[in-house]
Amino acid sequence: MEDKTIRNEVHFKIGLDGVEFDAKGDSAFIERERNAFEAKLLPLGVDAVTRTRGTPLPVQYIESAEQSPMLLTAEGAVESISPIANVSTDFSRTSLSSFLMSYGKLSDRDFALIAAYYDEKKNNISSFTSDSVKQYYADARRPKYSNISELLRQLVQKGYIMDAPITEQKTPKPYILTDIGIQYVEGYKPKESSEDKPKVTRARKPRPKEKSVYSEIDCDDLNLSKYPDVKSLKDFKEKMMMVLYIVTQEKKGEWFTVSDVHSLMTDIFGEAATEEQIKGVFRREKLWFKAENVEGNTKLLHRKLLNKGKEFAEAIVQADS
Repeated sequence: MEDKTIRNEVHFKIGLDGVEFDAKGDSAFIERERNAFEAKLLPLGVDAVTRTRGTPLPVQYIESAEQSPMLLTAEGAVESISPIANVSTDFSRTSLSSFLMSYGKLSDRDFALIAAYYDEKKNNISSFTSDSVKQYYADARRPKYSNISELLRQLVQKGYIMDAPITEQKTPKPYILTDIGIQYVEGYKPKESSEDKPKVTRARKPRPKEKSVYSEIDCDDLNLSKYPDVKSLKDFKEKMMMVLYIVTQEKKGEWFTVSDVHSLMTDIFGEAATEEQIKGVFRREKLWFKAENVEGNTKLLHRKLLNKGKEFAEAIVQADS
């Protein structure tokens, strides 16, 4: 009995005469193998042979299965890997600096790679050395990289360049661009630098003012008739000390933060005051106050009047009587 089972076979050939793909088997097998061939092998083959011949090459598909053969044109295959770079550049009228302008801001690795590509296209020099790279920097008027050898080692590691084929020149070592390196240059897209991005200035959120424990104090409870009118005093220190003395003597509180003093003077007594002025009195007259951290807040101080501070305020009261 004759075995009619379809045998799956695939053959391909890449050479100067073109690219051939031959598959036999069921339709699912052929479709899978054809897709894999187009995605992985065809782009490399087309690129390599096209650069060797200088003209597009034909791509032939021969498929045998339960369905009719399918053909793709060479134009369609080449179009799928068309480079982004403008390969029609007139290099006879192009300097290295002008060629690099379209690539934007470059890292040193990208600069060396693209400069070598330019040298090969313009001067038909396929190999380059560390001395060549130094000259690229000079030609482009770019600050020279400190370690050219390390730069080339990184490019080799990336697979963008490789040792040149056997040559008489031993030192410095010659390199050539790999297929991957050429594809990288021709498909290069300028990278957006931080300088190109618009700077976003974020508005600083106003810090909420901490409400003082003295903000709701009632002036009628302070017995102000017993004390000099704060507004009649000329010196800021006298006004501040009198306010603290009155609140302390009337037993409305004894500990004061800078914010507390500011609230008392501006909101309750209606006097002009800044926190810097208040801090200045605290700083200069340290013997008039006892300072402690506010409970639960090691960064915030509050103070209370000591005897020397009270004596200063009482002298003002006596002078007014």
